[in-house]
Formats: sequence, structure tokens, C-alpha cells
Amino acid sequence: MIVTKPILRLALLLVLALGGCKIVSDKELAAENAKSAGAFDATTYVEKVWTPTAVTDFKTRAVDLTTLLPAIEADPEKAGQTYGRGGGDGNPWTYEVKGEGKVSVVDVKSRHGLMTVDIATKSGLRQVDLQIGPVIFGTALRDSLPFIHFGDFVNQIQFAQISRALNDVATKHLIKTADPQDMMGKSIVFYGAATQGSPSTIMSITPISIEIGKGTSP
Repeated sequence: MIVTKPILRLALLLVLALGGCKIVSDKELAAENAKSAGAFDATTYVEKVWTPTAVTDFKTRAVDLTTLLPAIEADPEKAGQTYGRGGGDGNPWTYEVKGEGKVSVVDVKSRHGLMTVDIATKSGLRQVDLQIGPVIFGTALRDSLPFIHFGDFVNQIQFAQISRALNDVATKHLIKTADPQDMMGKSIVFYGAATQGSPSTIMSITPISIEIGKGTSP
């Protein structure tokens, strides 16, 4: 067999390339990946800011649904600009909200549990859906909080981890203080993060707190 110069050059390049490589085991690779991922712990971050910052922000800035729902029906864009955060490019507005109403439906058959609440507004009775988990959809909690910005995190993965951690922590704290199945037919007071795609759809809310109300709701 005759070995040509191009083949010799290719072989030499392969030897040089392999010489700069280090072969690692699967165990070593997993350890390195874990080390990189462990540099940021979304749950630890969220637990740290939850009560002193996130909950305080909701209790301070939340807009009452008796004001927000009619405003959205009248002019969704103006309502978003006045009370919401985000929006634009086809994205829904997100809101920090509070409300009081009567629980008309509690559905816990699915892991994505929902509680429907009837709320009396100046324009009539309106319904909202509270996500009571344990599975929570969407990024409303993250997107409604003004102190959380994409630029504060290394990449999109960390930003997504923050959203999941917020949903998980909210559900964990909610379970400690409220049993949705005991609230059927009762008046409740709640705070949460909401998204509203269009005035014709029922508003979806991720609650951070639910308490029995004074019974003044319809």
C-alpha cells in the first residue's frame, strides 16, 4: 500500500488533535455538569426573596379585580399600560391582582387544579380561574414582578428556572394555609398574578394567598 503525502498530513493532524484532548468518564462528566448547574439554585433564590420581597410587592401593588376587569373589557391595551407589565408583540399583559368572591367550582380531578371564583363588578358578575395546582401553568408570577428582569440572569435557562421555582414555592405556601376543597361555596380573599389574553377569555390567576373572606361576596 502506498501512503500519499495528503494521507500522512491528515494522520499527523489527527494525532495532534487527540493529543490535546482528555478522555473523561461518564461519572466525571456528570460531576462537571452538576457543578455548572449548581452554580445557580433557582429555588434558593426564590425562597430568599419570597416573603420579604415578592409577597410584600403583591400586597402593596396589586390592583383590585373590581377595577381591573371592567378596565380590560373597556380597553385591553390601556388597561395593560395602566395596571400591567409586559405586553407587546402579541404577548399577554400580566398583572398583580387582588380580589374577593364566591367559590363556585373546585376541580382537583386533574393535577392542574382550578378554582373558579365569581366576582361582583360594576359591569356585572365576572369569573376568574385560580390555579391551585399542584401543577401550575404559565409564567405569570415571574412576569408580573417588577424586580425580576431577564438581564439579571445568565441565560434563558436560568430565567425559566426562576418561573418554575416561583410556581412551586407559591403552591407550597398555599397548601400550608388553604384547603381549596373546604372553600366551595364560600367567600374568599386572594392575591395572585394574572394573565389576560383577551377580554373574552376567563382570566387565569396564579394565587400566592387565599383566605376565607367576610361573606360579603355574591
